[in-house]
Amino acid sequence: MRATARPAVSVLLGLALVTGLTACDQLPDIDPSRLPDITRTTDGPDPEPTDTSDPQPTETETTDPEPVPTETVTEEPEPEPVPTETVTAEPSPTPTASADADASDDEGTSWWPWLLLAIPVLGLLIWWWAVAAKRRGWDKRLGAGAAELSWFEDSLVPQVLSKPTAAEAAAMWQAAKPRIIDLDRTLHELEETAPSEARSGRAAHGLSATRALAGALDDETSTQPGATSDELRARRAAIDAARVQARNWVTLVRK
Repeated sequence: MRATARPAVSVLLGLALVTGLTACDQLPDIDPSRLPDITRTTDGPDPEPTDTSDPQPTETETTDPEPVPTETVTEEPEPEPVPTETVTAEPSPTPTASADADASDDEGTSWWPWLLLAIPVLGLLIWWWAVAAKRRGWDKRLGAGAAELSWFEDSLVPQVLSKPTAAEAAAMWQAAKPRIIDLDRTLHELEETAPSEARSGRAAHGLSATRALAGALDDETSTQPGATSDELRARRAAIDAARVQARNWVTLVRK
């Protein structure tokens, strides 16, 4: 900038000097002593002669800067920090020899309370099974006795009474009598071995009905030829009553 201004100042000073000299020819005489001193003192080397011709316009070539591509950086929002819970692991106690020994003792003896509990339970189950089996066996034998007494009352007695003579009736009765004796023995055992008082009374009732019917049939088959009609009617009435008793008992057992 200073290199360009310095020739311009020189040009202006030169023009002013020429104009002044021209005007001096037209002005009246002036005392030179009154004129101001226009001498320019410059330090350093004399200024270079300047070209007083009109300056030529300079053409400045302006180069447009090339556009620089800009890179747009999109800042993603940083995730908010998640608070983390710090878990401090407590040191586990070191197992000692005594603890191991206690644990082994517990493992070795933990089964015996269950054994003590299982023994009475098992014994109770065995007892209950034995009682139930005994009751089932007893009831089965009583049912068989009822069937035998039913045969005695419903089949044997009518056959004996239907015989035309007392001898034939007595022979038939004596032939079937061992079977009735076995029935008497069975009912007596059932009475003695009954699992309950109710069952014992039921067997005793059947035994009584069996003995009553057997005794009435004994009297009927042992009738003498000289027996009166009243005695015969009384014996038949005793047989009928014994049959009703036996029939009722059989019906009770079969319910």
